[in-house]
Amino acid sequence: MSLIQKSLIEEGQHVPAEPERTASSAGRVGGGAVVRFIRRRPLVSFFLWAYTVGQVLPWSVALAGLADRVWLMTGAVVVSTLVGLLLPALVITRIVDGPEGLHRLWRRAVNVRVGAVWAAAAFLLVPAVTLGVGLLIGGAPADRSAGFLLTAVGPHFLLPLVITFGLINWWEEVAWMGFVQVRLQDWRGPLLAAVIVAPLFALQHSALIAGQGALAGAVLLVVLSVLAVPFRIAVGWAYNRTGSLFLVGLIHAVGNAATGGDGINAGYLRHLYPGNTDVTMAHLLAMFLLGLLVLIITRGRLLKVDTATLPPRAAATAHRTQEQS
Repeated sequence: MSLIQKSLIEEGQHVPAEPERTASSAGRVGGGAVVRFIRRRPLVSFFLWAYTVGQVLPWSVALAGLADRVWLMTGAVVVSTLVGLLLPALVITRIVDGPEGLHRLWRRAVNVRVGAVWAAAAFLLVPAVTLGVGLLIGGAPADRSAGFLLTAVGPHFLLPLVITFGLINWWEEVAWMGFVQVRLQDWRGPLLAAVIVAPLFALQHSALIAGQGALAGAVLLVVLSVLAVPFRIAVGWAYNRTGSLFLVGLIHAVGNAATGGDGINAGYLRHLYPGNTDVTMAHLLAMFLLGLLVLIITRGRLLKVDTATLPPRAAATAHRTQEQS
């Protein structure tokens, strides 16, 4: 493959056909038909894997009527995240961007130097808004004693946070933010990228709502898609200001830990309001509000991309976008 052709490989752009080669030279230079397809269509390749192989276990549990067995479904979600999302993101990055691209992605995944303000946003602002929304939904909890509220922080917030971050949300965002949304914002801009990713991100969770019935499940999927738009806006802005996928995964995990938990250990609001499933939506509504706030503050531009964290072509495009805005 020529250098000119390599420079043209990106989503939505046509790449001229390569000259015919022998089978041996094609395998040596182009990597075969599958590799060439992946290089031409990295996002399509990711979705083909994520929504087939990546969904086998969660849907198998759901269709078998075993979704109420939390250990089984939680394990299926962990495997789905690692095999269905993280694995194709890493493999496709290696094929398309080479070892350097894979190294850049990993560097962003482990970037913990985000500053005190962003750490406070993740550990204080997101939980505070989430708990505020939970109070509006559930009213005052039955037990409002300081002892009850404080002793619940460890087992019903910090423990679920560590588990859901380390096993699911960190790697989930390496794939969704670091691979999918970054490529889409390079192609279509950050705001439209967030809008496009939202329903795709919601669809990944379809097995978790399969037991609600066809109609109710479809309605919930639409609602989740709508609520996911400001969420993707907020985490997209956070990522582009810090270059940290660690931070994005942490924000995601904090919201889950503050509400439903890790799938096995009840989250903070779920512990405060036993039997009230409505409060487990609080983090989605909280991120909806925070995403709208980001949209208003940035006037829809969302970001100042940290171009040092992006591949050279993406950095050049982002730099031009900033100049135009």
